[in-house]
Amino acid sequence: MATQVAALSGAEFVRQLTAEIGASPKLRVNHPFVRAVNEGTATIDEIRAWACQEWKFKEVVPRVVMLRYLACSDPEFQPKLYEVVEEETEGVSTGTAGHNQMFLEFAAAIGLSRADMQNAATLPATAAHLYFCELVCYTLPWFVVMTAQMGAEGTSPPAMAALAKGFTTHYGLAPEAVRFFTVHVEADSDHGSAAAEVAERYMTSAPLQQLGRETTFRRMELTYDVWSVGSRYV
Repeated sequence: MATQVAALSGAEFVRQLTAEIGASPKLRVNHPFVRAVNEGTATIDEIRAWACQEWKFKEVVPRVVMLRYLACSDPEFQPKLYEVVEEETEGVSTGTAGHNQMFLEFAAAIGLSRADMQNAATLPATAAHLYFCELVCYTLPWFVVMTAQMGAEGTSPPAMAALAKGFTTHYGLAPEAVRFFTVHVEADSDHGSAAAEVAERYMTSAPLQQLGRETTFRRMELTYDVWSVGSRYV
């Protein structure tokens, strides 16, 4: 006979999941590629290869965040999710620009055009990440999808800060060229906090909590794998 697992309170679930995320080996700030950029040992070709794969996801982010907003049935959280749409597309919250526009600025600084990135082959890890991010929007409750953001945007700021520091220190990029990364230190922290609020409110049954964990860590694994652009970055 199967043993039933007792549900945690929403607040305790968030605390436990946060601790589990912090102990994960798939934190991007610890990724070998991030360390190489921060130490100046990554080659410019490796950085360009990484940027091409990262762009594949950046192109679909506006659609994904809109899908999350449209699925949200809670009038308290709807405005917060729409703020994410506005920030991604126009940089409203941070007073900057659309995030894709800022990534294109970074790409230009390392010698890549939009066409270069669009024409680059989509690697299997990148394809898996793209498919997963859209699939969960259609197949899982919106609050489970948002919970998984605790392991995505919620863990992004340290990695973004490390990349920005590495690109300016070792690769001669101006601060304006890396504002995509510096802006995400602030923006993703806010988005991760919103995800935790959603999880605390809605993730209150044992089955939902298990589904939330599985979705969170699968998202972390896929995001980490996209950054493994070369044999020495795995």
